[in-house]
Amino acid sequence: MPSVPFESRAIDYDSVAELYDVYVGADYDFDFFRRQVEDVQGPVLELTSGTGRLSLPLLEAGAELACLDISRQMLEILDRKLKARGFQAELLCQDLCSLSIDARFELAILPFHSFMEIVGQERQRAALAAVFSALVPRGRFLCTMHNPTVRRRAVDGSLRLVGEFPLGEDRLVVSGQEGGGDPVVERLQYFECYGPDDLLRWKRLLRMEFELIEKTTFETMARETGFLVERVYGDYQGSEFDAAESPAMIWDLRRES
Repeated sequence: MPSVPFESRAIDYDSVAELYDVYVGADYDFDFFRRQVEDVQGPVLELTSGTGRLSLPLLEAGAELACLDISRQMLEILDRKLKARGFQAELLCQDLCSLSIDARFELAILPFHSFMEIVGQERQRAALAAVFSALVPRGRFLCTMHNPTVRRRAVDGSLRLVGEFPLGEDRLVVSGQEGGGDPVVERLQYFECYGPDDLLRWKRLLRMEFELIEKTTFETMARETGFLVERVYGDYQGSEFDAAESPAMIWDLRRES
């Protein structure tokens, strides 16, 4: 992987907002989160909602939703989708680590392993405290992450194809490579647009970083914030977490009363 220095920064999702829905179509967690919102009577806070990959299925399931993201461009796309579908949701363009909001949510969710994009314990603790403050007493927080043991295996500097996707008459090729991992992973994600003649139209680079957070580290931070650990799932089928093999680390936390 190129030895280009990285500085800790928010990922510039504004720069790829119009492309995001083209190359991100994951739906593996829809059923899991639909089940989680079934019995929630009050509002649900979806963190890092982006363009609404999960927001729309949750609204279809009857959730009363507030969607938070730091990317204004992503939220503008979500807003267009909501209006086209006749849905309503509160949209909040804020940084989770400095979020200040009334304690009115029965459930907060942070999907797509996005907590890992909060790098450094100072910011991670700030994010946990912000979510804690937004929840009513006994409110729950579902926080998703990769299992660092499993995820670290793919951090080897190799260039990997994410996929090829239609983009009008052209096609979008997305690939990426990752280095580091102790604990911060530095990722370069490449976007290449080719015409019908297979000639390159344009190319774009997105610098990303995320942290491989160990289970004991996160549990300590969560407990010190005031959360109770109800359960840790290892996948979106609800299996118990296995440190050696589980692909995910899904925390079910509850705010102490």
